[in-house]
Amino acid sequence: MKDLEELGGEIRPASFKKCDEIIIDQPGFSATIALWGGHLKSFVPAGQEDLLFQSSQPGGEGRFSRQHFGIPVCWPWFGAHEVHDDYPAHGLARYFRWEFIEAGHFKNGDVKIVIRLASEDHPLIEEMWPQAFELRQVFRFSRKGFRINFSAANLSDQPMAVSEALHTYFNVSDNQTAQVHGLDQVAYVDKFDNGDRKLQNGIVTPCDTMDRVYLSAPETCEIQDLGLQRRLVIHTEGSNSTILWNPGAEIAKQRTDMMDEDFRRFVCVEAGNALSDAYEIPPGGIHQLKLKVKHKPLLTE
Repeated sequence: MKDLEELGGEIRPASFKKCDEIIIDQPGFSATIALWGGHLKSFVPAGQEDLLFQSSQPGGEGRFSRQHFGIPVCWPWFGAHEVHDDYPAHGLARYFRWEFIEAGHFKNGDVKIVIRLASEDHPLIEEMWPQAFELRQVFRFSRKGFRINFSAANLSDQPMAVSEALHTYFNVSDNQTAQVHGLDQVAYVDKFDNGDRKLQNGIVTPCDTMDRVYLSAPETCEIQDLGLQRRLVIHTEGSNSTILWNPGAEIAKQRTDMMDEDFRRFVCVEAGNALSDAYEIPPGGIHQLKLKVKHKPLLTE
């Protein structure tokens, strides 16, 4: 705890699932990590709005109820479970309490926070997922943005089939004018259109009513936001899929875990490995999924 306090940080109780949050307050930024689900909940650069979106809808009280904010971890399956309809959507990692492990600095002064989720610590995980694993997230924060190194270790003696995503809710001024660049001529599966395979033509805008898995996607794309006058540059490693999601007005109104107008204020651009990009972790193996986000001013003519 002393190391965390030296960073201007603390662990404080929170309303979300009545679980603690890690709060970091630095001159150049503030950040919040919800230990329930291991979410990076908020990252606010000095003088700017949050890079991440948080819904004001609190969600349900059940273990597998969701609240839409920050960067939920979807692991070890993305979407619905293929066999068990009663298993939670998007895996197990976002529905259990993670453990705070370490706080410190990188050599260049960036802030470092490490959290962990181990299957052996949660009997309910072992009931639903018999293969032993350990997950870690290493967060790296600076005034320029943040990085997440998500690692999954297969502690079992059998190959582990995994699909996954860092389900990032980016905060935008208006999803109708926000633009996603960098996916031109990339093939995607349109889950809102019977899973048809399509080819992206140009920039993605408006960012509305979409559930798309871009396969074999490039490592870098960006969100351009005219209203907030900024660019969010998104770089990934260990991620072959880029998932874009926004429910649109009609679906948002049907959801009980989202306010009707929430869809206007976020665009999900997710680093992941989904559908045909799913993979196996060999026994004793480790897979890493890395996400780097930088904010830059939007230069307009």
